[in-house]
Amino acid sequence: MGCGPGDVSRELFNRGCVVTGIDNNEELLSAAKQQFKNICDDHHYPNFIEQDLRNLQLELHGYDGLWTSFVAAYFTDFKDIFANWLKFLKSDAWVCIIEIDRLLDHRPIPERYSKKIDQFYNDAFQHKRYDFRSGSKSKSILEEFGFEVNQFDLADRELSFNGPATSDVLIAWKNRFNRMENLKQFFPEDEFMSFQNEFIRCLSSDAHQSICKVICCVGRKR
Repeated sequence: MGCGPGDVSRELFNRGCVVTGIDNNEELLSAAKQQFKNICDDHHYPNFIEQDLRNLQLELHGYDGLWTSFVAAYFTDFKDIFANWLKFLKSDAWVCIIEIDRLLDHRPIPERYSKKIDQFYNDAFQHKRYDFRSGSKSKSILEEFGFEVNQFDLADRELSFNGPATSDVLIAWKNRFNRMENLKQFFPEDEFMSFQNEFIRCLSSDAHQSICKVICCVGRKR
């Protein structure tokens, strides 16, 4: 779900899975299809489908498993979305959900900015834009629907790491801030750049610690 340009689809395909990739972005789906043009013919590469993840039209009970990476947080009502997805899975299906929890929580950073970050999380959730605390909710959602769940944290050199960031990671974060228009607007105009500089300084510090986690939950029906 939310297959994007097909990187995970390719990994699953290479491991022998029959893959259906679903996304609502035509450009990303084209990129996904292109990945497979070089390794297999049209009759064998995964089936990529453009659909709205809120309103899927798929074969009922037709799938052995579901993988979704960095998608759940875009649905502040993800439990309801997932309940709808379940009808497309077989009774003994597996599910893997990978999601970020508290993206902007890094230390050391001035307390005033930590409070501002929490306020931004709350605002994004209340206005149904994004759930910055989604990662910590996946396990309980899966368990509520009868899955036995293994949860673990994934190492991520850009999002969740300790110690100073490398130069390419700092560039990636600066680019991320440039894309986060809602975060820019949440700060007074003259304060956002100060926050960004403080955040980059934090990531560059030998004392840097990531509170942010990339959480993977793998569930199988009991």
